[in-house]
Formats: sequence, C-alpha cells, structure tokens
Amino acid sequence: MRRLALAFVLLAACAGPSVERGPGADPSPAPPSAADTARLLFTGDVMLGRGVAALGSPVPFEGVRHVLTAPDLAVANLESPLTARLHLAAAGPNALEAPPGSAALLAAAGFDAMGVANNHAGDAGPWTVADTVGALDAEAISAVGAGATPAEAFSARIVEAGGLRVALLAIDATGLGPRPGPAPGVAWWDRSLVRAAVLDARADADVVAVGLHGGAEYVPVVDAGQLRRARLLASWGADVVWGHGPHVVQPIRVLDPDHDGRPTVVATSLGNLLFDQHIPGTRQGALLEVLAGPSGVEAFRVGTASYDEGPVVFDGWGPPRGDAAGVDGTWWTLARPPEPEPIARPADLRGFDGDVVDAALGDADADGRREVVVAFRRPFRPTEVNVLLPRRSIVDALGRTAHVGLYAPGDLRPLWVAGTLIRPVGALAVCDGSLAVAYTALDAPGVVAAGAWRWGGFGFVPLPELPGPGTPACADVNGDDLLDPLVLGRSP
Repeated sequence: MRRLALAFVLLAACAGPSVERGPGADPSPAPPSAADTARLLFTGDVMLGRGVAALGSPVPFEGVRHVLTAPDLAVANLESPLTARLHLAAAGPNALEAPPGSAALLAAAGFDAMGVANNHAGDAGPWTVADTVGALDAEAISAVGAGATPAEAFSARIVEAGGLRVALLAIDATGLGPRPGPAPGVAWWDRSLVRAAVLDARADADVVAVGLHGGAEYVPVVDAGQLRRARLLASWGADVVWGHGPHVVQPIRVLDPDHDGRPTVVATSLGNLLFDQHIPGTRQGALLEVLAGPSGVEAFRVGTASYDEGPVVFDGWGPPRGDAAGVDGTWWTLARPPEPEPIARPADLRGFDGDVVDAALGDADADGRREVVVAFRRPFRPTEVNVLLPRRSIVDALGRTAHVGLYAPGDLRPLWVAGTLIRPVGALAVCDGSLAVAYTALDAPGVVAAGAWRWGGFGFVPLPELPGPGTPACADVNGDDLLDPLVLGRSP
C-alpha cells in the first residue's frame, strides 16, 4: 500500500502545468477553524502506581502526547488513586496507589479530565477519593464521577470544548468503589440515579459522554453487560460511552436504540493506555476520537497505543468501518448518514483531448475558483517516469493510460494534469481542496477501491485506499463550511 501511494505521488508530480498563483501566495492554505465542532478523545485505564511507578519514567506519555494534545478535550480513566495514604489490606492485594504528584504527569500528557469512578478509587481508605480529586484539581484536571454526596458524584462535569458544552459523567459498574458518605465517594451503577444524571446532562449540554467502568476482565469481545448498560445510556441521551475495566480492547460500535437519528458511539472497553500488566492484550489500548457538534457525533476514528517498559507509543489510526470521510488528511468513520452536496457537472466537454470517464466542477485546489476536474484516458505517451513501469500495468487493452486533470472552465486550459495513474479513476466528486474518487481496474469498469486526494500545493496527496466498492461524494463533516471528501456505500 505504501509503495502504491508513493508511486502515485511520483507520477502525479511529473504531471504538467502547475496551478497559476500570485506572488507570495501560500501554496497550501490552511482551512479555517471549525465553528461549534469539537474533537473529543477518550481512552481507557491509566495506572501510575506499582510497576509503572517503579520505572520512574518522567515522560511516560511522551510517545502519545501529540495525539492527546491535538483534540479539544482528552479524557481517560484513572485506575490508580493519587494519595500518600497506605494501601488497605481489605482492598485486596493489588496496591495501585500513586503519589499525588503523579497528577503532573497527566497534565503534561495533555489530559483535561479523568474519570475516577472505579473499583480502586478507595484503596487507601475512606478519604482516598478526596486525595485524588485534590491532586487532579491542583493540575487543573477535572475529576469526573466523584463527590462528597451522591448528588455531587452523579453531577456531570461541564467543560467547554470547541465552542460546545460537553457533559462528562463517570460510573463505577463494578459496585466495588466507595460510595459517598461520610467521606467522598464515586458514582455507581444505579439505573434510576444514572438515568436522572444523563437526562440532566442532556438538558445542560450539547454533547454527553459517559465513562463506564466494569465488565469481565481480559475478554477481547464485546462485554454483554457493558453493552446492555450502553444501550440504556444511549436511550437516555448519551452521545459517547467510553468503557474501561476489562484491560483489553473490545470492538467499537454505533447505536441508536431510540431511532431518533442521533447516534451513540460505544466502546465497551478501550483497554489499557498505561498499565504494568503482562496478560496478552493488556499492553495495548485504543484511543477513540469523535468529531461532534450540537447534533451529536458526526464521525469518529480509532487509534491504538502500546506500552512496553518505556513511554507509551502511538501506533496509528486504524482504517474506517463503513462510510468514511477524509478530514484533516485522515479517514474517519461516519457515525450517521451524511447529506452529500449534489455533484456539479460541466455542461460541455467537446474537443477535450482524451476519452472522458467522469468529470465534475469544484474548487479542487483550494484557490477560491472552480475548476473542471476530468478523469480520462488517452493513448500512451512515454515520459521519463512511466517508461520505468511495465506497460501492462499502466496501458489498457486499447493502448490508453489513465489520468486526472484540472482545467479552466470555458476554454479547458490545463492547470494540472497527472502524468500517469497506476490506479485508474472511474468516478469522482470535487470537494473543497480535495477529491473523492473511486478506482477501477485497468480493463474492467467495476469499482475495486475508493479514496480521497488532498491538494498539497503542487499536486494531490492521496489518503490510503479503502478496498471494495464505494461511491465518491462531498459534505461538510466538521462544520468548517468546507466540503470534505466522502466514500459512501461501504459495508461496516
């Protein structure tokens, strides 16, 4: 895949006339910031005590910090209480407490909030929760799911993110965390109390996210109990359910149990972001990032991170499942059906130099003007680059090669033309500064893959191919008034 992408860029770079620009123009203008749209990142268990503390690493999150600081809000579940108190023997053999100063590591990593409602929250006695909240407060990190009274523990923490009000709740579904009174405690799974908390949060915020700690440990399939609770949370108004506790990653899904068109992204377990366990699967965690607006979650992506006796390392974002959008140069899974813009077609391509496969109008190169974008074939013309490739890989049965070009409306003056495409384009849609494309085989018209091309100043940079069928389209997914490339009709 990497070799194919690099070859595509190489051939396109030898394209022909470049886009005309004025003196001093930025060849790759940055898109305007999205309004009333937030990027929210959730991950699983973080434990800073025991074996993690013994390593003494001053930068345990350095390899993932760029991912945690990029969104408007980053949240995790804090599995280790932050306290100087001694571990209680009654709490069990696993002493997970970490020094209060460890909160500085979380702040340096980029965390904005931490769920504290879990079975280890009271491991050092009744006032452990108060110590943890105090340590987080000292670093300006919101503690979620704790309070001096049940009403306070079940009250959502409202934070501003990307112009939105985001309500955060955290619930201990194990039933083993300390409950408030007389010392502070954490929120627990009580159906009526949780329902009231979610409904209150829904009334006060644009987006509601609920952390849910529980489920069978070390099971990599969706936890049935967690999923039942997630369905209830979704029906009450939660937009995101970020689960943790099983210590291994479980599949992520999208629910809409009340069929109101507002989806809920559910992760029954995001695994461990940082833990000292050695059971298979416990040294890898998932990062769930959602793109949300006042109408809820529009899209999401899932990345992975791993840990092996050193800083946590980000392994990358995974491919999308189902319909996809290319946002900020990466693929996101659409959480709800989009409303694609109609594809504008040129009225007349008579006299065009080549056999037109598909054509559309739009601002493909982000210069503020519309171009005619044409996918076409023409008789093979040797270049210094394409002669290096086997002819059978780029020349069809009729002796033609595949191309995409940008042309001036009216006189069809070429602005940019790809030299030779390794992957022929059979259909396209022109978005703002990008293209959505469907690929075909050289001598068969059926769609074999889909993708998106992002304008890079002197040519297009392709996103990774998405295998299988797909229909190109455009829609504004992230609320910045620019059309993003879409691939629709994909099976999840």
